[in-house]
Amino acid sequence: MKYLKSLIIKTLIFFLLINVINCINKKQQEEVKIKFKNLKSTLIKSYSESNMEEIQKHLKHILVERVADTPNHKKVREYIVSQFDKLYWDIEFDSFKDNTPFGEKTFTNIILTSKLVNDDDDDIVGVDNKEELSESPKTLILSAHYDSKYFKEFSFLGATDSAVPCSMLIDLAISLQSEIKKSKKRLMIIFFDGEEAFKEWSDTDSLYGSRHLANLLLDKKVITKDNDNDLPISSSFYNTVEAFILLDLLGAPNPRFYMFNKKTESLFKKLSDIEDKLSLKRFISPKPYKYFQNQYIGSNIQDDHMPFLNYVPTLHIIPYPFPNVWHTEKDNESCLDKNTIEDLSKIFKIFVGSYLN
Repeated sequence: MKYLKSLIIKTLIFFLLINVINCINKKQQEEVKIKFKNLKSTLIKSYSESNMEEIQKHLKHILVERVADTPNHKKVREYIVSQFDKLYWDIEFDSFKDNTPFGEKTFTNIILTSKLVNDDDDDIVGVDNKEELSESPKTLILSAHYDSKYFKEFSFLGATDSAVPCSMLIDLAISLQSEIKKSKKRLMIIFFDGEEAFKEWSDTDSLYGSRHLANLLLDKKVITKDNDNDLPISSSFYNTVEAFILLDLLGAPNPRFYMFNKKTESLFKKLSDIEDKLSLKRFISPKPYKYFQNQYIGSNIQDDHMPFLNYVPTLHIIPYPFPNVWHTEKDNESCLDKNTIEDLSKIFKIFVGSYLN
């Protein structure tokens, strides 16, 4: 009798554990649902105007050899930061030292967070303002890495990897300034340092910046106000993040992008839909193929999104296959295609504008 009772209890516990595991797996596999609003036609037209001159201006400052912890690298970092108005952006630096195959190096991630504006008096509200925030604002993270890979044999400029993505993010932030100021949502732009391996890619020689920042943000708290008793409430920053988007290897002609993560399939399809609409209106260049292929191909491409996979939904925007200039001396300005850069820039602006609106 005792044996039968023990068996029943163990069986119940077993099925309870199975149920808990299934619930966890289901939660992890749930597709992200983010609210987007249709932009006015005037805004769509505005975001679809050519801004290539501005992007090229940024490229002139970024498209240099910029290996982590070098003078050029510091100049690029200073230029990126100089493009963001402190009145509307909180600027933070995540600086740290880490061991590399070439000894200890200093790395610096750049984190830019849009400030919220109070509707009543147009005051700018910072992330830690306890008086103004009654609920945690939703956050969209856009990111790219700004360092370039070290090669002993030649000077590597990394136009697609990732001078163009960085230039596009700067241009996007400036172009959407009015939407960012009015939005109740936050936009966080991260420029990662130390993405590239100094020698051979490994768990310890790569992703220096993203690995460090992902752990650091685990301790980041957002302070809000409890409307019932007027007491401050602390919540995890990651709970406010709706999606983390990483741009890499952009700018070469004829890129094709695929879905790598089922959880952010709806976001990928949103980009694809925007492409279709712009193509129909002839706001982007005519071509016999789509940039955003509505096709899922499970991938394990190692990049700066990897350290964040367990914390937030990630969308990895990287062409597959990689550009044929990848990690070669030819990844310079001559490999870039103006139409492709303009098209992708328009798509991303409308995507982010629709999110913020």
